[in-house]
Amino acid sequence: MQITDSQLDVASLAALGAEALALLGSGNVDALAQRFGYALAYGADPAIAIQADLTSSLASVGATSLGQGGAAHIPTVRYCNPNEAGLLAVVQAMAPTNNGKAILVELVVTARGNDTHITLEQISDAA
Repeated sequence: MQITDSQLDVASLAALGAEALALLGSGNVDALAQRFGYALAYGADPAIAIQADLTSSLASVGATSLGQGGAAHIPTVRYCNPNEAGLLAVVQAMAPTNNGKAILVELVVTARGNDTHITLEQISDAA
């Protein structure tokens, strides 16, 4: 998803991370894939790849679904040193599961020329 320079502050990036968590938590994987894409899709349909990684991550922590309700998990934002890959920041959030554990949801912010994007990087177990 393309973003503007005004969305590069911590609050804006955290809000985008929270939006991704909300879409994932509501089961709206298609909207999540459409809005943020999926870096680990490797040419597959992003929604199918997200669902497969979600299923794998849940199994890895012994859960069967994402948790309902509970305390909001505020995403953290880490900025990166300038690098050749154009990586500007990483947004990390923990999605609670139905067994009290959590899985990690990561988004990356990249820049190439004047274009800045935030993309769902991965969904994985938190270990």
